[in-house]
Amino acid sequence: MDRLARALTVDYRDLFLRAALLIGVAVLAITELLSAFGAVHRIPLLVCWIVLAGGAAVLFARSNLRLPKMTVALDSVVALCTAGTAVILGLTAVAAGYTPPNSWDALAYHMPRVVYWAEQGSVRFFPTPYLNQIMLQPLAEYFMLHSYVLTGGDHFVNFVQWFGSVGSIIGVSSIAGLMGAGARGQAIAALFCATLPSGVLASSGAKNDYFLAMWLVATVYFAARFVQSQNWGDGLALGAALGLALLTKGTAYLFAPWLLAAVILPRVRSLGHRTFQLAAVAFICALLLNAPHYARNLELSGSILGFDSPHGDGVFRWRNETFGWKQTASNILRNTSEQLGGRSEKRNREIYDWTVRAHQTLGIDVNDPGTTWHWTTFEPPRNTNHEADANSKWHILILWIASGVVAWRAWRTRNIESVLYALALLCGFVAFCAYLKWQPYETRLFLPLLVAGSPLAGVALDRGHLLIQVLLCIFLLSTARRPSLENWLRPLEGPRSVLHVPRNDQYFSDMMQLNNSPAYKATVQLLSMDECGVIGIDNTNLALEYPLMALLREQNPQSLFVHTGVRNASTRFRAPAAGSPCAVACLDCASDDKRQSLYSAYPLKTVIGKFVVFRR
Repeated sequence: MDRLARALTVDYRDLFLRAALLIGVAVLAITELLSAFGAVHRIPLLVCWIVLAGGAAVLFARSNLRLPKMTVALDSVVALCTAGTAVILGLTAVAAGYTPPNSWDALAYHMPRVVYWAEQGSVRFFPTPYLNQIMLQPLAEYFMLHSYVLTGGDHFVNFVQWFGSVGSIIGVSSIAGLMGAGARGQAIAALFCATLPSGVLASSGAKNDYFLAMWLVATVYFAARFVQSQNWGDGLALGAALGLALLTKGTAYLFAPWLLAAVILPRVRSLGHRTFQLAAVAFICALLLNAPHYARNLELSGSILGFDSPHGDGVFRWRNETFGWKQTASNILRNTSEQLGGRSEKRNREIYDWTVRAHQTLGIDVNDPGTTWHWTTFEPPRNTNHEADANSKWHILILWIASGVVAWRAWRTRNIESVLYALALLCGFVAFCAYLKWQPYETRLFLPLLVAGSPLAGVALDRGHLLIQVLLCIFLLSTARRPSLENWLRPLEGPRSVLHVPRNDQYFSDMMQLNNSPAYKATVQLLSMDECGVIGIDNTNLALEYPLMALLREQNPQSLFVHTGVRNASTRFRAPAAGSPCAVACLDCASDDKRQSLYSAYPLKTVIGKFVVFRR
């Protein structure tokens, strides 16, 4: 970052990132404030946003702030990167707009928690068999909540992730500039980020990996500015970005420390006592942003992060049961294998066999239950267009080459800051493998790291030959074609295109293997016939409750939901709706006599596929 001082000028990208932070803090503050009064409803939200928008307009008018001049670089590489990025964002925006939330996790906890929060007008905890709905980091869902309440449905919730992709693309180009890259390098960094296959697939959905990536990138950006400027503005921005990252997804605790260390440590000798005070204030601000959720988790589980498994019983524990070099090596090998899947089944099998042999050489069980997600086994990698397990092997290869180029330049110039940044990405990957169990659908969790690595590609290629730069950009764009058009959950072309398939049918795109969409629709039809205000949902055997909620709310927008049959620590909390449910939909209970016995007070019993509906 030898040209950091020259790059420290306010531009539109800087203003965008600062505005994103202000919006993030505003969403958090409004949500927590209204939640204290059970007032997260349409009118209070509208009033809050109108007041904030008016206040911001007045402050802007009085500030006499001079906006920077927009400059356009007449450069072929910059034009190619800009046009390619715009096309990808346009395609993913169309997919996001035409599709309801339909990924597995969105149906199981991202969206159900939004519905229950909207119902009770608060983000307080509620009884649920699936504790992910209450204890996991909630910031992305706070944004979804505002959209859901203000618009009366889920038509815009996918744009939370899409906004995260835009912010990430803008942020990585700015970081590349702080690292010394020129216009071409910054544009290549943006295109590298925009074409990540796992990112293209995720950006039109309702998860939170790309949303975390944006806050992680903002954390790095403002940390780099802070160590140079050492002023309050950048220090508070750093604290806000870090706090919002930690409030979005738990993997931020594994990724952020290494990146911050890589940015701050090279300049630690030049930092004065006042700067360390500012850094401490920034860290305290980050914790304060998380304090309300920490407090709720502490009440639930005795830990600020909640239980270590989705049901609070330790069966599906996320972390490794034991820790050591063997456990870490096993997870490194398996997670690396998952990133190498291709179209050749023979090649995929060779990668699998090599990984198994490496385990045998090290004396490690490739399916050690202590490091393997419950009920899963390690298998050959796949080439998929699914956001949960799509790999980004070519981008990873480019990152390795870029790191080598950066290291070679550092050896010549004695400037190791970019090398430390590359090592920080590696440390984040190792920390992830050392702490969390391997699972088949884990590749999506590395998206924030890959996004954060995008500036290295820009820095390494900034001084490259024009032909190499153009060819690389074309190659990157080619890797994004299939994810953009053939997303398995939200395709834009083919017989299952979101432009043609009815929106209500798209809720079941990620659960076609269960073949239970007729059961959902028949259950909705039966429940909508009764004048039932409060409906109970027993999702103990099947967590995918959101399609039932969404389709029933279309039939009866006044429907309220509560969980029934809850047997865990969350029973201490008040239900989202008062009163006893007049009907209960028990998902996948047809062969579970023990669970059915819980509803003997309901005389009318209807079996619909694997579902059972109990009515009074």
